[in-house]
Amino acid sequence: MRAPTNTSSKPWLGYFFIAYALFCLGLSLSLEQWWPSQVTSPSANISVKKTLPAKETPVDIKQMKQGFFTLLLPAIIEENQKIDQQRQRLLTLQGQQKSSDDELTLAQQALLHTLATQYRVPSAMDNQAVLSELLLRIEQVPASMVLAQAAIESAWGRSRFATEANNYFGQWCFTQGCGIVPKHRNSGARHEVARFDSLNHAIAAYLRNINSHPAYAEVRSRREQTRQRQEPLNSLEMIEGLQQYSARGDKYIEELRSIIEFNQLRKFDL
Repeated sequence: MRAPTNTSSKPWLGYFFIAYALFCLGLSLSLEQWWPSQVTSPSANISVKKTLPAKETPVDIKQMKQGFFTLLLPAIIEENQKIDQQRQRLLTLQGQQKSSDDELTLAQQALLHTLATQYRVPSAMDNQAVLSELLLRIEQVPASMVLAQAAIESAWGRSRFATEANNYFGQWCFTQGCGIVPKHRNSGARHEVARFDSLNHAIAAYLRNINSHPAYAEVRSRREQTRQRQEPLNSLEMIEGLQQYSARGDKYIEELRSIIEFNQLRKFDL
């Protein structure tokens, strides 16, 4: 039988084993605290791993169009109503002049002068001629035509100019600082894409442009012919006069026609 080891003659061995045990225990606790936070913690991985960009959500075309119509249509109706109110005042004035030989009052003359300036009616006309010409110009534009042009010119409301400047119709201005300078403006060009305070202001400016600029005389002529036939305004006829609105010419008009017909926009016309 083997005799037990006598440690009493070597007391330092006992102290050594005790110290070694304490060292191992401390090392174990230290590793347990360090390892999770430095190696296995997900948050630690995020801090050193590059985060990938989220995948872009595809555009819901139907929802995009519905939002576009919902945004623009009330403002189009409101601005058209303002035009109709002006028109009714002129019709009343015209009726008074037909039934009376009296000259226009100062207030009536001032009204004609203001509107003639706004709608680019030549000043070298007598009052009756000015009144007749204003009635050709101060008239509503079908909502379907407005919506179709806005859709093309603003990429269904998503363009930079629409989101930053309320410009849904690609309208220019020519005073420095009046709008946004296009990124690809030709050297020497001075135009800017106009900035508007609100959607209503943008629509009002567009309507006045259609109703006053010489380039769109055919649009107004086609509208008047429809009125003479006592028919509802027809955007599909009126857009034929927009040849000069875009450098694309006939292709632009065909795109307008396609948008109006495919989206059944004439249901929005009054």
